Amino acid sequence: MEFVVEGNKLIAKDQFHPLIGELSFPAVADHRVVVERVFIHPDFRGQGIANELVKHFVEYADEHDLTVKLMCPFAKAEFRRHPEYQKLLSPQDRMK
Repeated sequence: MEFVVEGNKLIAKDQFHPLIGELSFPAVADHRVVVERVFIHPDFRGQGIANELVKHFVEYADEHDLTVKLMCPFAKAEFRRHPEYQKLLSPQDRMK
């Protein structure tokens, strides 16, 4: 499986499946994005792919100096489980 950024989406795919899952993150300002949703194709749910999408997104956002706002409930839960991800959030958006 590979993870690629296409526009404002991080897509999980392989040679046989062009869309295993995706994380959408539209820009709202310079270097600020909103994680709107994490979607996993029903055939691939329950395999930890959503967690991997968030992890790869965090790496991408960190490399590109992005500040993140979370709207997706799954992404919010992942950021709570991984306090090290919260460095990407604005101070007022950090979770306790």
